[in-house]
Amino acid sequence: MKVRGLGIALIALLIVALVGCQAVGGVNLNEMLTKQLDVRSSTGSGSFELELNFDEEALAAEDEETQRMIKLLSRIKLQLDQVRSDEKGDMDARGSLSLNDRSIPFSLQLDPTTAVLTVEGAKRPLVLDVEELQAGAFPGEDMIPGIGEMTSQIAEQTIRDALKQVASFVVGHLPNPPKIQAEAVQAPIGGTPTDLMKVHAEMNGKELGELIPAFLDSVLSDGQGVKSLIEKLAAWASDLPQDLKDALGIVPEDTDWTPEELTDAAQSVMDGVKELRDDYEEASAEEDWQQAFNEALTFKGDFYADKSLHIRKSDIEIALDASLFGEEDIPLKSVVVRVSQETWNINEDQGLGEVQVPANAMDIEEMASMKPRKLLNQLSVDSAVYGLLKNDMQIDDQYFTLSSDWGVPFATDDDGNVYVPVKETMRELGNPITFDAARKQIRFYDEPTIQEFVLTLGSDQALVNGEKVQLQSPVARLGGVTYMSADDLLGLLHATYSVTDGYDGEQLLEVKRDL
Repeated sequence: MKVRGLGIALIALLIVALVGCQAVGGVNLNEMLTKQLDVRSSTGSGSFELELNFDEEALAAEDEETQRMIKLLSRIKLQLDQVRSDEKGDMDARGSLSLNDRSIPFSLQLDPTTAVLTVEGAKRPLVLDVEELQAGAFPGEDMIPGIGEMTSQIAEQTIRDALKQVASFVVGHLPNPPKIQAEAVQAPIGGTPTDLMKVHAEMNGKELGELIPAFLDSVLSDGQGVKSLIEKLAAWASDLPQDLKDALGIVPEDTDWTPEELTDAAQSVMDGVKELRDDYEEASAEEDWQQAFNEALTFKGDFYADKSLHIRKSDIEIALDASLFGEEDIPLKSVVVRVSQETWNINEDQGLGEVQVPANAMDIEEMASMKPRKLLNQLSVDSAVYGLLKNDMQIDDQYFTLSSDWGVPFATDDDGNVYVPVKETMRELGNPITFDAARKQIRFYDEPTIQEFVLTLGSDQALVNGEKVQLQSPVARLGGVTYMSADDLLGLLHATYSVTDGYDGEQLLEVKRDL
């Protein structure tokens, strides 16, 4: 199923959980929910927000870096100012991603094979292979020859048809939440005043848990409905194109069921539902169930449908309070998730086409291979994304630890002076070295500090960018490893270090370079 289709399915699940099936205020909720599966193209906007409210007193005990990252991630919001999508799988989206008080604008163009992501402040856009990202999205497509091509042509429609059958049955048996009401309103959709029917629903986790047995009991009372659903699904499978049947290994006996076989299949489903109902009685008495399904979890939503019962606008909020985290020792007071969307131009031509890839675009492999410093060079220094990566996340800062016992160890002398292994230190910092055996010289270049080093074994002088630098101690060879004073080498590289005791009695040299 295409990305847009998955998004519709997610929204539909949230709506199903909140709204139920019984008509309210003259609104056929069953039809309203299943109607969303008929949306093939649209223009819209929306947002997804995750808000984490932490216990400030508990956070005060954390180190500065942890506090900084928690503050950064305490509020995450994806804002989509406009999204156009069509039945071919093309999409054009423009919006922003916010982390706390930093907002990063972006645009995304997507077709069935290619996506181009442009982030404000990035000098080059990122191109993605959609087919590679979606590999395996259709069950078994990576194992069955030819299924990938067929999927792009017919899978979405066939999945829609099956989903409508199942959704209609499920929604038809799902009870309404305790609090639900409907009223006629007028609200702007895409800037245009629109007559709508607003359905408001609320429930908490305890009430959600109580819907489960009610749903199962409703299914158990409808054996004929279960059999009818199985008959429809069997007919659906039977009507699949022959080439898809062949690819999936479906033979006539898999779909051409006798009435007796349909009855047996329906009874097997009913037996399974009965077993789930019995399991519920046992599970609901457990402490874990009581902790998961209680008043600490709340849902509420507003859904606005037009006269054709298309949902044109929705606002959903899910909140979890501190009692759900207490036993996990997580310093959270609450978690709030908000999902909103508006839709217009439903099933109209969106004017989209194939994605045009800019000549300077980079792919995932190129970006992943970049060192943090080089990645930052791809961004404008005054952009929000640069500030996020450089200042908030500090991706170019370097940390590593050397032990006195394991790996390539650091060394100390009788006066407590510290010496670091040159090659291992350069490896940790990402600086390749060369060794001139004839001259007994080590050479390397440090890009962050723009310095070229020449070290000579046995010498207490180094060349840095061609200038002589006096060292506290000569560069020395010990046990086949070249060592240099930590104060000399790390000082020239603008790094700091500290020595601490490890858990097993060894000493640890912790090196940090703030770039």
